[in-house]
Amino acid sequence: MKKKEIYIISILLVLALFIFGYNYFNSKDKLMVSVKNGNNDLLLHFNIYEDNYYTLDGEYGIFHLEVKDGQVRAIDVECPNQICVHEGWISSANPFPIICIPNNIVVTIDE
Repeated sequence: MKKKEIYIISILLVLALFIFGYNYFNSKDKLMVSVKNGNNDLLLHFNIYEDNYYTLDGEYGIFHLEVKDGQVRAIDVECPNQICVHEGWISSANPFPIICIPNNIVVTIDE
C-alpha cells in the first residue's frame, strides 16, 4: 500500500468512528416511552432516562409504571392475571411492549 492510501483509509476510519460515537451518545437522550390505550390515543410520553413513577387509570383499575435506569416496568396493577407485571423490565435492548389487556394500556419504547 502506498502512503496516500493509508492516509485515506485512516481518515475514513476516524470519520466512521466519530459518526458512530456521535449517534450512539446522542440517541440515548432521545429514547422515549409512549403509553397508549387500545384506541391508539396517547396517554403519556416521556424520556426513558428520567427516573419516575406514573399512575394511570385503566379500564379495569389503576396501572402503575416505574421508570429507572433506562428501563420501564408495570408494577402494582389492578387486573386479574398480572401478565403485564410478569413481563418485567423493558428497555431499548428488549423492545417488546408491555400490554395490559384488562386495562387497555400498551407501553412501547420509541427509537
